[in-house]
Amino acid sequence: REMEENNGKAVLAAVNEVLIDKVFSSSVTLSARGIVNFIDQLVAVSEAEISGDTKRGISGVSASGGTKGMQGKITTSGHGIEGPRIFSLQRLVEVADYNMDIRPRLTWSQIWENMGNHFAKVGCNENAMVSMFAIDALRQLSFKFLEKPELTDFNFQRLFLKPFLLIMENPGSREDIRELVLRCVDNIIRSLAHNLRSGWKIFFSILTLSASDPSAKIKTLGLAILQRLLDEHLDELCRLSGNVEDVDLPKDLDTDQEQPLSSLQKRQRNANADDFVGLCKASLSFVQTEKAENPLPIGLSMRALCHTACYADIIAEKRVLPPVSGFQSTDPSLSGYTYTGLSDDEALEMAIWRPLLDGLAAGICSSAPSSSGGVGCLVQRGSVMALRAILLRHGRLFSVPQWAAILSYVILPAIQIGAENDCSPVNKISSESPSVSSLDFIGEPLSLPPLCDDEGLKKFSAMAQSDESSPSRPLGTAELLVEASFADLRHGGDGNLSKAYRLKKKDVEKRMVHLQPFPDSWIATTAPIALGILSDLVHVNFLLLGDRARDVLWPII
Repeated sequence: REMEENNGKAVLAAVNEVLIDKVFSSSVTLSARGIVNFIDQLVAVSEAEISGDTKRGISGVSASGGTKGMQGKITTSGHGIEGPRIFSLQRLVEVADYNMDIRPRLTWSQIWENMGNHFAKVGCNENAMVSMFAIDALRQLSFKFLEKPELTDFNFQRLFLKPFLLIMENPGSREDIRELVLRCVDNIIRSLAHNLRSGWKIFFSILTLSASDPSAKIKTLGLAILQRLLDEHLDELCRLSGNVEDVDLPKDLDTDQEQPLSSLQKRQRNANADDFVGLCKASLSFVQTEKAENPLPIGLSMRALCHTACYADIIAEKRVLPPVSGFQSTDPSLSGYTYTGLSDDEALEMAIWRPLLDGLAAGICSSAPSSSGGVGCLVQRGSVMALRAILLRHGRLFSVPQWAAILSYVILPAIQIGAENDCSPVNKISSESPSVSSLDFIGEPLSLPPLCDDEGLKKFSAMAQSDESSPSRPLGTAELLVEASFADLRHGGDGNLSKAYRLKKKDVEKRMVHLQPFPDSWIATTAPIALGILSDLVHVNFLLLGDRARDVLWPII
């Protein structure tokens, strides 16, 4: 072994390090096929180094310590003679940096396919120094790659950022590595959100995975990133595809006939709608809908429910537009998922509403316990309040067939499932006294909320914007109603949202909570609010839709 080490030192002394560097810097002169082959072989050498077998796959030699000692001297990586080496991994980063801007994107996608998978694999290495080096290298390369805006109709960002997602999906990845991935995502969004296009889909998938992470720290960080997205980067998230003038045309004009969208604009609009659905699903993944070994903190679920109202406001303001083609009602995981029994235009409109409505319905009938401080069924009641606020504030946007779909697929099934799954003793209460019944333990429905221009709500909004736990941006109409409803619920208010601003002034220790005899009973806590939605909708929306609403919606109810 000593002889091999001496031979390695002699070879190293004989070769000029400048020439070694030139081998990699000259990779820019290779042909498209040549650079792909060069990267493939460099990845193979890197894999051998990191596994500790630096001569694996090299014909005519067997694994020993000689080359390891030489590589250890070159890299000075601090892993020791027998440990993993990152010399070739470092060179891989350099080659990627050299070739990123001069190669056509199609060639680069071939280069990155193998390279990205290697980074994802190394990012989950059991050696902390190696895995962190790989993720940091990914971060630096991502910053450089994302500096150039993505061309329309291409998905190179999604391909480039995929290694981050692979690391999060790997069940063997460590908690500190998953946290580092989320930190990288956060940094990229803060700095380069204006250039993100197809990369949003990867980030939304990563944030969705963070919601099911066993670590509460990862869950909290994931939702914090989502909250910052809404507070600071809403404009980047809500780019309108096509011409903004399409939205401003008079309502009596058929915009598709007067100003038809090009095929490119249609693809853009479909992609934007698909990304918006991914964002909605990312927030809804933080709403606890079933029992789990590592349940989400209730505060995260309640904050995520506030996000749904924000998304509804975005749709209502036409800051995101529905897709123009490709609707379907069979697979929730695919684009264009909508309801049946609608016209083409109505079905496309509901493609961006359905993820929100279905997610809230799942929250309403959640089987997960969610009690805190003597107040029960918080997630279930919060989901009802969010759905109620959205439908009352933006119900004018829905046609009679769309209302029929919302009743048939969202509200009524959620109420039925929630009631049927309630196994609490409140259902079995009986008394010989006619003055006592199980109805005595059921809460009261909510009163109709104040109008959008209510002075009390305006005061609440101003106070909420000054609160560190609330969004700093102006609140939309539905989001403001949800925030006020949650403040009333949290502080034991009487349901009068015009006075919710007074509750914001109360200290948590001084709040007045009305203890319920059956806090975990869905029927006792959530059913009155859920059933109250039906009477609220009839009063606020359905009566204004005329005889057709009476003929179609009343039989459903």
